[in-house]
Amino acid sequence: MRYFSTNRKSPHATFREVVELGQPADKGVFFPTEIPKLSAEFLADLLTRSNAEIAFEIIRPYVGGNIPDVELFEICAESIDFPFPLVQITPKIFALELFHGPTLAFKDVGARFMSQCLRFFSRNRTTRTLVIVATSGDTGGAVAAGFEGVDGVEVVILYPKGRISRFQEYQLTTPRVNVTTLEVRGSFDQCALGYGTRPADPLGVTRWLT
Repeated sequence: MRYFSTNRKSPHATFREVVELGQPADKGVFFPTEIPKLSAEFLADLLTRSNAEIAFEIIRPYVGGNIPDVELFEICAESIDFPFPLVQITPKIFALELFHGPTLAFKDVGARFMSQCLRFFSRNRTTRTLVIVATSGDTGGAVAAGFEGVDGVEVVILYPKGRISRFQEYQLTTPRVNVTTLEVRGSFDQCALGYGTRPADPLGVTRWLT
C-alpha cells in the first residue's frame, strides 16, 4: 500500500513514512492509492469476531507489512480496549457510540492507534520523535492520554486561551511525563499555524504546562 498527497506534488509514501511525516511536504493530506475491499467471508463472520480482530483485518492492508502481523494485532487490541456499543435509534437506524474511551471523545481510537505505531517505529532509534498538535479541545485530550508514557515519543500540545471547556482544559493540563501543553493567545487556526498575536512572543504562549 502506498499513499499520495492530495496536492499531488509530493512523492508517494509508505505507511511508516505517513505516520512519521504526518503531512506531505506540499501541505496536502496523505490518501491511500487504493481502498481495499472486505471479503464476503469476513463480512459474513463479522458478528463472531472480536473488536481487535475486526480492526486488525481492516487496517492490515493499509499498513502494507510495515508492522509485523503479530505486533499489529497487539496494537489494535490495545488501541480499542473499551466498548463500542451499537445503539438502535429507529427500526432501521443504528449509531455506533465511539465516546466510551479514556477521554470520552471518538478521537481516542485514532490517537491510541497512532501512538502505538509511533512507539513501534521509534523503538530502535537513538533520538526521540516529536509530535506537535494543535487542538480546539477533543484532539488534545485524546492525544495527551493516548501518548502518555509512550517510549521514544515527546508530545507538545497547543490550545487557544479561553476557547475550550474547563473539562477539556483539565484533560490537557493534567501532568504527564512526556506531554507538554502550551496555552496560546489566539485562535485554534493560529495554534495550527504556529504563531500568536504578539511580535515579541511568536507563539503567543501564556503558560507552559507539563
